[in-house]
Amino acid sequence: MPGMKGWSLTLLVASAPGLFLLTFFWLKDRYEREPLKHILAAFFLGLYAMVAAQGLASTVEAWVSRDWLLFGGEPAKLFDTFILSGVLEEGAKFVVVILAVFHWDEFDEPLDGVVYGVAVSLGFATLENILYVSHMGLQVAWERGLFAVPAHALFGATMGFYVGRAKFDQGIRRPADTVFAFLLPALFHGLYDYALARHMTLAVWLAVSLLSLFLWLFVLARVHRAQKASPFRPNRTIPPSPP
Repeated sequence: MPGMKGWSLTLLVASAPGLFLLTFFWLKDRYEREPLKHILAAFFLGLYAMVAAQGLASTVEAWVSRDWLLFGGEPAKLFDTFILSGVLEEGAKFVVVILAVFHWDEFDEPLDGVVYGVAVSLGFATLENILYVSHMGLQVAWERGLFAVPAHALFGATMGFYVGRAKFDQGIRRPADTVFAFLLPALFHGLYDYALARHMTLAVWLAVSLLSLFLWLFVLARVHRAQKASPFRPNRTIPPSPP
């Protein structure tokens, strides 16, 4: 059936970026790799988080008029990008990470926070991507695969890094790490969506590309730091923690 073939192609194209990035970050866990069943559990928790975030966003949107969101200028744009997207979407991910993943016995080193944070975020991003591509067509798949899905992975990695640090640091920095685990991804997400909400000029594309590059450097530096601090790393020396 052509319809079934078309849906299969949409599902494959929309899922591929998330599965590729999930594999990339899973392989970064060099010394004690997480069981696939737990990676998949985190991924499916991300699907649930996406549904919950959409429902919550619909509730919050009802507090303001639709006309204001569309024509309210900069205040409406800031509300849409930083609250409806940044705070609510990252908040939904944060809740499932803190209430579920945080307590898993397999979460036994800081780097696991990065891996599970990415898995949750990519579950969220994959379902979102399937809905976008099925609604808007395959022509949007390359753009979302290049920017939107990797951005979600980086938001999740940032969240997971600080959640991992909060779990294994019992000192006075633990509350601050927990706050950073939510606040930084929400801020990065809001900035990213705010840039995309502008007219897509060359300057905006450049800004989004530079923000994406910064996020990659930010996350990979912390992945490297967490790898070096792994208790399963042979002959490890514990490096100082980044801010």
